[in-house]
Amino acid sequence: MSRYLYLLGCLSLLLTGCCKKQQENNVVSTRYIHKYGYAVSKDEFENRKYPGQVVTVMKNGVTITSTFENGVLHGASTLTFPHSQTVETYFLYNQGSLAKQIVYDVTGMPLREEIQLSPTRYVTTKWYADGTPLATEEYAGKELVDAQYFTRQNEVEARIEKGKGARVVRDIQGVLLSREDYEEGFVAKRDTFYSTGNPESTAYFARGILHGEKKSFNEKGEPLAVKEYIAGKLHGKTTFFKNGARSVDVHYLDGLKNGLEIHYIDGDLVSQEILWENDHKHGPSKYFVEGIAQVEYFYDGRRVSEDKWKELNQLDEMIGQINSAASW
Repeated sequence: MSRYLYLLGCLSLLLTGCCKKQQENNVVSTRYIHKYGYAVSKDEFENRKYPGQVVTVMKNGVTITSTFENGVLHGASTLTFPHSQTVETYFLYNQGSLAKQIVYDVTGMPLREEIQLSPTRYVTTKWYADGTPLATEEYAGKELVDAQYFTRQNEVEARIEKGKGARVVRDIQGVLLSREDYEEGFVAKRDTFYSTGNPESTAYFARGILHGEKKSFNEKGEPLAVKEYIAGKLHGKTTFFKNGARSVDVHYLDGLKNGLEIHYIDGDLVSQEILWENDHKHGPSKYFVEGIAQVEYFYDGRRVSEDKWKELNQLDEMIGQINSAASW
């Protein structure tokens, strides 16, 4: 979990008076301040639902300040950087519902703003480190419906309209991280890049879920892997490469290893053949030394003797025949 999400979790727990013991152990002090400026006890603040602020100092040096009205978050709440008065994240609540949040860097420059337009619709704005616009994105639930992406010169370099178009992802310094094609509000293809600009990976998606081929490369442009996905799970043949040459072929079925796994020397000479079923070694595994095969037998992930393997395999075949006859 990222530090930002951890702090957001602390905010949700601490500021609603529902903090668990683990969070309480991370608290140095908590002050309850009436809106007119005088301190009150925790019981008074919560039981009488006083309007005002709760100020919590954490052991990591972060100060959490929240504003309440009628017992719910209402108005500004903030998280500071550790051991600093500089605000890292600003939250604006409306009767318990988050309406806006802004993330800042250590100099106080805004990096990201999110405005909640409705319970399911929100707009995100991002900036480069120098304060120039980086991107604006409007979401409806998980769907990206409209967006614009800007260069450091404040020129539009990509846009999405009605869920269709191109998305460009850069860091706050302007380094290109990825380019994405969108269809019906979801990513359909993603190309990622190294900081040098060389391709890192290419992947295809169906409604935002990995579906199809994914290729990855090292910084020299040599292949690292080619994988096949269906509905987010490995399905079909996956090939790994070493020094640009084929190293391993593995077959998957619905995310689990199923079938033959082959290891190669210098992309051509077979060194191992391993059989898998439901992600367990199952069947004869062969290891080739100077062209001579050494065989080990496995049944459902357990190593067994050749005789035991034959016995269990015959038993499986008999059970299969009985079940097949019963289905008729």
